[in-house]
Amino acid sequence: MTGREISSQAVPGGAAPGGARKGLGFSRYFTKPKVSPYDEVEWELRTASIGNEKGKIIFEQRGVEVPKSWSQTATNIVASKYFHGKLGTPERESSVRQLVSRVVDTIADWGLRQGYFATAADGENFRDDLAHIMLQQKASFNSPVWFNCGVDRCEPEAKINNWHWSATDQKVVLEQTGYRNPQCSACFINSVQDS
Repeated sequence: MTGREISSQAVPGGAAPGGARKGLGFSRYFTKPKVSPYDEVEWELRTASIGNEKGKIIFEQRGVEVPKSWSQTATNIVASKYFHGKLGTPERESSVRQLVSRVVDTIADWGLRQGYFATAADGENFRDDLAHIMLQQKASFNSPVWFNCGVDRCEPEAKINNWHWSATDQKVVLEQTGYRNPQCSACFINSVQDS
């Protein structure tokens, strides 16, 4: 799925008994219906470049599409750290539009499939407002979200072993799931008894 598509396919536990969906209503706060938050941004192409203390270029990506309001530092960081794919390959992300869409669409899709939203429209409202928040730099996710969330959309056929929680088996398992079960958290809080 790309862009504005959000799946409303249900997963086990996503609907209330009897098939009635219970979930959050989500009104728009930052966005307008039928107006993409990506269209409300003025975009420009830049070169992202990072040098070391001796002035040697250690990272460079040309033709990076970013919101015009973003600083060069933000451009350099997002391109060097968070764009998915190997530099110089067709799979490499080259736009903040791609990055934000990958992450935001994935989160909204998960919310819909797991019954967090009352309707598909509520999920769409959430998706658009979250995209707006990211594009306008009103907030940002931590690095594991940018690194990992939605990568399965970029590489759906990846054959990578990952430890993850199996809802079916109710335990942690090691399976060849590719990027379908990403780690999106940097901190794990243990109970007091673990101190």
